[in-house]
Amino acid sequence: MNFLKVRALLVAAMLLPVCAFSQQAELIWNPELSYSWKSSDRLGFNTKLSVFNSIRDFDNSAAIQYIEPQFSFSYGLSAGTKIGGGYYYRLSTPLIDGYQYEHRFLQQIGFVSYLGDRRLAHRLRLEQRVRSSSYQNRLRYRLSYDFPLEGEKLDAGEKYLILKDEMMTAFNKNEADAENRASVGLGWYFNSKQKFELGLQYRTQDIFSDGGISHLFLISTSYYLNR
Repeated sequence: MNFLKVRALLVAAMLLPVCAFSQQAELIWNPELSYSWKSSDRLGFNTKLSVFNSIRDFDNSAAIQYIEPQFSFSYGLSAGTKIGGGYYYRLSTPLIDGYQYEHRFLQQIGFVSYLGDRRLAHRLRLEQRVRSSSYQNRLRYRLSYDFPLEGEKLDAGEKYLILKDEMMTAFNKNEADAENRASVGLGWYFNSKQKFELGLQYRTQDIFSDGGISHLFLISTSYYLNR
């Protein structure tokens, strides 16, 4: 597909839903910095710093909603299958008195399937969220698909398109709810050590809530470093 057409479709995909729901949806800017390294052919590690900023509250102390340092590892069982785990710490509204925290533990398995000659990546994840005020389990499934915009193989200096969808349910002994996250993004692959991604995610939240479904748009800017 012509790159200009792809870029136009990407911009339209980003802007149309934002315009449609901008009056009632929550708007977030999520910058991330990620660093990954391997200790062997099978064992890899990742650290990431992720920040949630409310675009509507950018001029006041509620602007920073979350600061989340993350650590995770993965172990390759085979060429297309990995298992892993990790720990996240989330500090909520750090600029407001009475902030909340969360310890998050996760276990996951990822595997690859193919649609023709294109790669599909699957991820199934379990989480235990220990918050300052509650406990919650979460089960998540994510399907992602990315491909180069020029040629069949992604080379240094080229761009790529990313499509993702993730479904999840959150529950504890008192309640349960569900959420869906659909994403589209554009990536810049500089070389094997560095890449940058710009994305838009649309979240449909509180699906089982008596108060009705809520909506969130998240603009992500992610920089990845590999050792």
